[in-house]
Amino acid sequence: MSTDTRIDTRLSVEALERYSREGSLSAHESTPAFELQLGAGETSDTVLQVLEVVRRVPGKRLVCRARWQGQEVFAKCFIGAGASKYAARDSRGVQWLAEAGIATPALLHDGATATGECRVLIYTAIAAANAEQVYRVMAPAQRQALALQLVSVVAQHHAAGLLQTDLYLKNFLVQGELSAQVLHDLTIYSLDGDGIRRLCRLRRRQQQLDNLARLISKFDVEEVPQWLPALLQRYADASGWALAPDLGAMQSRIARHKARELQQYGAKVLRNCSDVRVERRARAFIAINRSCDSAALKIALQAPDAMLDAGSSVRLKSGNTCTVAAVEVGKQTLVLKRYNIKNFWHGLGRALRPSRAVQSWVNAYKLLLAGVATPLPIAVLEQRRWGLRLRAFLLTAYTPGPDAVEFFASNQEDAALRQQVALAIAQLFYRLYLLRLEHGDFKASNLLIVDGQPLLIDLDSMRQHDSVQHFQARHARDLRRFMHNWSSDDATRLLLSQAFYQIYPEQAVLRLAKI
Repeated sequence: MSTDTRIDTRLSVEALERYSREGSLSAHESTPAFELQLGAGETSDTVLQVLEVVRRVPGKRLVCRARWQGQEVFAKCFIGAGASKYAARDSRGVQWLAEAGIATPALLHDGATATGECRVLIYTAIAAANAEQVYRVMAPAQRQALALQLVSVVAQHHAAGLLQTDLYLKNFLVQGELSAQVLHDLTIYSLDGDGIRRLCRLRRRQQQLDNLARLISKFDVEEVPQWLPALLQRYADASGWALAPDLGAMQSRIARHKARELQQYGAKVLRNCSDVRVERRARAFIAINRSCDSAALKIALQAPDAMLDAGSSVRLKSGNTCTVAAVEVGKQTLVLKRYNIKNFWHGLGRALRPSRAVQSWVNAYKLLLAGVATPLPIAVLEQRRWGLRLRAFLLTAYTPGPDAVEFFASNQEDAALRQQVALAIAQLFYRLYLLRLEHGDFKASNLLIVDGQPLLIDLDSMRQHDSVQHFQARHARDLRRFMHNWSSDDATRLLLSQAFYQIYPEQAVLRLAKI
């Protein structure tokens, strides 16, 4: 790296803080490379060449791909008031893993930058993908094999008296040969020493079971019921327990963790985080998907009504409650939905609670995290005055396609395609059922069929439920509302009914919905 592209130590710390909060200027612009000086002088030992920022925790931490002493490494750069505390905790956790013989990238360097404003930990770069990336592209048999391996690693943690409190699949690296059903010569590396704690002696077994449930909750919600007995038996064998953990109790623990994860993620996307950039102004609240952020988008959000009225926009819906149009932002077509205030009393009722645009924004992120297809949320804007909410706007990706009624009406002769789509719709409903998510307005117009797959839209009425009994009644209502669209189309109604009975193992809720 030439001296022309180098940022001096003082400015590089400011750059780290800026990158952690703002990220790149657009989805197509990467963070420029820079250097951090780790000590006095400028030698290969004291200069860290940051090549790419791969993860950011706004205002606290950056994880970077870098070069140091002639080798490629990964560096964690801790910034802000708690930098020393968090870096020390990360270093200590990695030390505990290494002492227990648990595979983890070696810590090569632990120290501050030359000015002491930033604490840097440098780790060996492992040529491997994280478990979440691997899991997504695997066939079902491979996924189960990987899940069993990860359960064994967590059992190894517990046997060493350790607990990974930040238990995400991204915190494991998977290195090895992948075959059709078996993973050969697999090594799984545990990451993120910052989340490693010691098990409590008094509640050790409960902590272990809760931690295991948290891991299992990260696997696909539809696959877990089939895998759970084998996963629990693998844990018992690896831990030396005579009996596997109780199946029913573990199912309840896993459901609680899954529900909590969705709730926490919903709150996360309303503040600055790795996925979202938030601006809070006196007259507006704005949240932008970082992967879609651009100068054109920022300009467009300054005058959202102008986007709706532009000559290039195509009006999709006009009504008292909302106005929807396909609009041009930069060179991209997006869908803009404006949630209108109908009158004074309607505005008064909406002024003190989150807008329907924000509710849709949160729910879209929850669905995407849970593997339910919905248009990508791009940005949300709430107009405010004196702390009161006024109109609100939601921007999403434009995904044209017929709704479910239009699809089945226009594909009467293609029995195979109709069957495929019917099963995919039933699968989507069953996933919502497992996640205890109620849509609340399941008209056929709110389910688009895009490339043979259902896409759920209009999410402002969606709710997450804790009570199983209450949710079953609400899910049955969603099912009844959806099936009502084919009250005069017996053939499609029968096709969908058969698909629901084929997908749902527990069929009491279908009978409750009178399917």
